[in-house]
Amino acid sequence: MKTKAKIQILSISVALLGGVHIIATFSPLISGGLEVLTPAKQNAMTYMSLMCGALLIVCGLLVNALHSKVSEFRFLQTPWRIILVALSVDAIAAVAFMPHNPFAWLTFVLVASLVIASLCRK
Repeated sequence: MKTKAKIQILSISVALLGGVHIIATFSPLISGGLEVLTPAKQNAMTYMSLMCGALLIVCGLLVNALHSKVSEFRFLQTPWRIILVALSVDAIAAVAFMPHNPFAWLTFVLVASLVIASLCRK
């Protein structure tokens, strides 16, 4: 499989994982665990969960949109690297703060694969 196809599949997978994250925010498993918090803290946790999902969606879609243009337009290299660094920080933080969460590890594996494929692109 060509590197560009791998990047496209992985970046869309990251975006889809962000969508799953947003949907899971309102699942009984997540929202039910927030009931012990004060309403203000519940709202803060809901916001943080939604923004984490949004980060994955936006970065995944940006990588997908830009991956074929970065080599042609050199001015895109800096934003491209910033996006990959943001995704990497998110993935590393996910496994660092939630080592027992399989979705944290899935995020880590998808993002690590995407970063490696991006570094190997021609």
